[in-house]
Amino acid sequence: MAILPAAGVTLLYGAQGTGRLLILTQVVLSLHPSFAMVPLVMFTSDKRKMGALVAPGWLTAISVPVAVVILAPNLKLLWDFSGLAG
Repeated sequence: MAILPAAGVTLLYGAQGTGRLLILTQVVLSLHPSFAMVPLVMFTSDKRKMGALVAPGWLTAISVPVAVVILAPNLKLLWDFSGLAG
């Protein structure tokens, strides 16, 4: 079942479409760390949710910029690949 979409793209759009599909899959895979890191930082820095196990302020201060550094280039990549950039 997993091969059907790739085979369909190859039949309809040829090698160029297959290459574009491959790049799209890599763009989507590069977004996954952001979907894990952003909620992780939010939850571990929330005193109401974590109680005594809340992350110290210095760790949150480091984690937020790291999350932004990971998320920003991925959003730029997604924007560029979507064709909306120009």
